[in-house]
Parts: sequence; structure tokens; C-alpha cells
Amino acid sequence: MALGKAINFAIQACNDKELRAKCYKSPKSELLKILDFDEVEFDDAINMQLVKCQTYEAAEPFQQLRIWFSLL
Repeated sequence: MALGKAINFAIQACNDKELRAKCYKSPKSELLKILDFDEVEFDDAINMQLVKCQTYEAAEPFQQLRIWFSLL
């Protein structure tokens, strides 16, 4: 399931600098093929994680990840 992969990626990418560094090496379109989800599914995954957050501090890494991913 692509949405599940996007959720796992979002959680892992918030905490793993090495994973983010590897993501810089590929164009975004190629990265999405490798990760096996699309931008809409990624956005849905971020939104699902944000709904679970109870504080602004908990939500901040996911907001930053959304911005980071849009800049790739």
C-alpha cells in the first residue's frame, strides 16, 4: 500500500539525516518511483501524522518535512 509506505517514510525521514541525505542524490520524480508513492500520498501521510500531534512542537518536524520535500 503506497500510503503506508509514505507514512513510514515520513516518520523515518523526520529522524534520519542519512536518509534525507540519500534523497538529495536523486531527482524528485525518480525518488518517488523508488519510494513507490506519489506526492498526493506523501501529503496525505503528512496530514495523517499532523492530526495525531497534540502540540505544535510535535507537529513541527512534519511541517518541516513537508517544506523540505517540496524543495527537492
